[in-house]
Amino acid sequence: MQKLVDSLGESIVIIEKNGDISYCNTAFFSLFGVQRGDSIKNIFKHDDRDIFFRNLLYLVEKYKKYNNFIRLISKDNGLVFCWINVFELKNEIVFEIFDLTKVEKIDSNINNKAYAKLLKYMSEGVAHSIRNPIMSAGGMLNRLKSKLSEDEKKKMLPYIEVVEKSLYRIMSIIADIEVISSSLPATLKKIDLKSTIESIVKKYSDRENIKFNLKIEDGVEIYADSMHISFVVEEILKNSLDAIGEDNGSIDIEIKKNDNDILIIISDNGKGIDEEQIPLVMIPFYSTKPSNMGIGLSLTKFIIEGYKGELALYSKKGEGTKVIVSLPIEKRAKIRKELIHDKTE
Repeated sequence: MQKLVDSLGESIVIIEKNGDISYCNTAFFSLFGVQRGDSIKNIFKHDDRDIFFRNLLYLVEKYKKYNNFIRLISKDNGLVFCWINVFELKNEIVFEIFDLTKVEKIDSNINNKAYAKLLKYMSEGVAHSIRNPIMSAGGMLNRLKSKLSEDEKKKMLPYIEVVEKSLYRIMSIIADIEVISSSLPATLKKIDLKSTIESIVKKYSDRENIKFNLKIEDGVEIYADSMHISFVVEEILKNSLDAIGEDNGSIDIEIKKNDNDILIIISDNGKGIDEEQIPLVMIPFYSTKPSNMGIGLSLTKFIIEGYKGELALYSKKGEGTKVIVSLPIEKRAKIRKELIHDKTE
C-alpha cells in the first residue's frame, strides 16, 4: 500500500494531532521539501499557522473532513495554488494536496508572478530608456552654462533654470519608478495607514503656501507592500501640489473604511483639469505639463489594480481635483482570522 501511495502524483501526508508529520509520499516532499518529523505548519503561510490551522483541526474533528482551495508554500518559498482534502484516519489526519498551479487562471493580482513580472519589466524599461538621454542633456546644459559670458548668463539663466528643474523632475520620476521595480515581487504586511500618510505629508510640511487637512480614522490597516502604498499616495499628492503651484491652497486627505473597502480620498483646490483631458491623464506619457513625463499616474493605476482596487478622478477646471483610491480590506475568510471554537469554554 505504501508503494502505491508513494507512486501517486498528488501529495499525500499524514500528521499527528500536534501537526508533526508521520508520513509523506515522494510527491509531497518534491513539492514542499518537508518530511517526516517536521511540522505540517511549515507549508502554510505564516498568517495561517496559528488560528487557521487550529480551526482546520477543529473542523476535521467535528465533521471528519475539510476541503478547500488554499495557497501553500513550496520548497523554494513560492506560493502554490492547491486544493486540499483533509480527513481523519484512526488517530491521525490525512492531507491530500492537489497542485493546481498549471490550471490557475492568470489574473492582475499584485502577488501574481506574471503580473509582477510585467510591472517590473514596465518600470525597469521606462527607467532605462529615459535615464541616459536625461543624463546627457544635463551634461550638455552644464557645458553650455560654462561657455556663456556674464551678459549671456543674465539673459539665458532663467530659461536654463526652467530646463534644469524639468530634468530634475524627470530624474525624480525615474527614482520613483525604480522604487517600484525594486519592491517586486511584493512583500505584503499589515500597514497602519494613519502613520504612513502622516509621514508622507511631513515631507512637504515646508510648503508654507499649502494647508494640509487630515481626516484619518484610527486603526485603519491594510495588507500591502508599504513601498507601493507610499508611492500611490505620494504620486497623487505631487499632482495636487503641482496643480496649486505657488498659489495659496489646501489639500484634504481622508482615510476611512467603507464596507469591505478602504478609501483614500485626496482633494485639492488647484487649477483642475479640463473635462476632455480627464480620461487621458492616466495614459502613460500623457501630461498636461511640459515638465511632467506623464508616467506617475499610469503606474499608480497599474499598482492599485494589482491590489484589486480602483482609482477614480474627478476634476473641474479652476476648482480643483479629487482622487479616490479604493482598496479591498484583506480578503482572508473568517476561518483564517478568528477561532471558530474555543475548547477552553
